[in-house]
Amino acid sequence: MKMPIEGLLRDIVRISVFRLRSIVEKNQLVSSLHSWIDASRPKTLVAGIVPVMVGSCMAFSHLKTSNWLLITLCLVFSVLIQIGTNFANDYYDFIKGADKRRENAPQRASTSGKVEPIRMRNASFMTLTLAFFVGLLLLYFSKASPILVLVGIGSVICALGYTGGPYPLAYNGLGDVFVILAFGFVAVEITNYVLLSAGGIKWEPAVAPGLGVGCIINNILVVNNYRDYDEDKKVFKKTSVVLFGKAFGKLLFFSCLLVSTFVCPILDSRLLFCVVVFPIGIFAYLNMIRAKNSKSFSFALGLSSLCVLLYGFAASSGILLK
Repeated sequence: MKMPIEGLLRDIVRISVFRLRSIVEKNQLVSSLHSWIDASRPKTLVAGIVPVMVGSCMAFSHLKTSNWLLITLCLVFSVLIQIGTNFANDYYDFIKGADKRRENAPQRASTSGKVEPIRMRNASFMTLTLAFFVGLLLLYFSKASPILVLVGIGSVICALGYTGGPYPLAYNGLGDVFVILAFGFVAVEITNYVLLSAGGIKWEPAVAPGLGVGCIINNILVVNNYRDYDEDKKVFKKTSVVLFGKAFGKLLFFSCLLVSTFVCPILDSRLLFCVVVFPIGIFAYLNMIRAKNSKSFSFALGLSSLCVLLYGFAASSGILLK
């Protein structure tokens, strides 16, 4: 009886160790997945979704039909560019030491060691490469002008050049310009152009929708830069807030809110519903200037993202009903 009992005990120990190892590996996998999700910065992904939403509605107002394949490709391209930019930002800020002291913000994946920096860099390259190939599919199915290839190349270069390269935009006070142009004018109008081209209708650019979307999205960046003012100043990350001061950051947030919710609706009556976003934007503004810790800044950032989402719905509704 002795040997069978010993064998049984060995089997129990072996199974217990195997189960314990499986649980640990599963937890590590979940932890790694959470780290990658955090690195993609989910609260900012509305910046990739809303421009496509508005641009698609602009095209629908002319075509009276939707090409869901092209809309999906536009959405995938835009979100992949956004995620690739965030991954690159995580990596290059680590290389430059910009994320070492983040008293009011969550630690980034590369700096905290949750993700190896080299893996973050490679993930950025892979994501942006995938975005470029999605862009080629978009060109093929829409039969639009081959000049869109240059837009795709430019998008990838700007995504990497936002915090990387010899003249990083975010480190030289050009981050706000990049956001308004890339996520406002370019993303909205390229979506509109691609869908109209596929439908055989001549594209005519509209200024107000792209400007409004770009300005309301830029307020997400303003909250980030306002929050990171002290840390960015120490590592010579010359955001517009660092260059001109926190008072400028307050003015910039309010100005972008005012332009998107009042000026743009005056320029284009289709955006009239966007006025409803103004009170929520003011609430986000007050939370930003009163924030004292990571939790309160996170709340202000969430409110700014909510403003972007609501702006997208308001603008889209106005365009479709006009």
